[in-house]
Amino acid sequence: MYWFARPPYLRRLGAVVLVLVAAVIDLAPRSTISYPFAAADLDAGTILDTGSVEWRDVPDGLLPPGATGGTVTRYPVAQGEPLTASMTSSDRPSIPDGWWALTLPLPEDVVPGQQVQLVVTGGPPQAYAGIVIEPPSAADALSYEDPAGLVAVPSDSAVAVAAGAADGSITVLVGAAP
Repeated sequence: MYWFARPPYLRRLGAVVLVLVAAVIDLAPRSTISYPFAAADLDAGTILDTGSVEWRDVPDGLLPPGATGGTVTRYPVAQGEPLTASMTSSDRPSIPDGWWALTLPLPEDVVPGQQVQLVVTGGPPQAYAGIVIEPPSAADALSYEDPAGLVAVPSDSAVAVAAGAADGSITVLVGAAP
């Protein structure tokens, strides 16, 4: 008995209401925040400045806290990637009081603040503590020379380390990254 079937008016009305609710939800304004993104490819050890960060609007709560400054840590960041706080170190090490800094050949994957042991082998081997202040740049990695970075050493060992660096009898041992 086809003529006794209920008319589909309620189903059609329900579908229209559902479409309208979905449209209102979709078209409603969302809260956004400005978030830092890499403006160019950033190597490990790059210090973030206004030229290396570009700000984009993203929905609030989409990404973890962003990094507004500091130094890119262990791994390079590609252009357009979001800069999260876990990708950077907020403090850039400075040369401690009473220490001296010199340029030494370093492995490419060291980061600022990383501890190193400097072994001088010109005579009886002696080891001296040091801290990486600036890692080798990406340009050093592409050149034919050994990549070099800035290392700080205590004043009581600075002369021995500088002499070892001058005659090429120095080896750098890398410790755990900060």
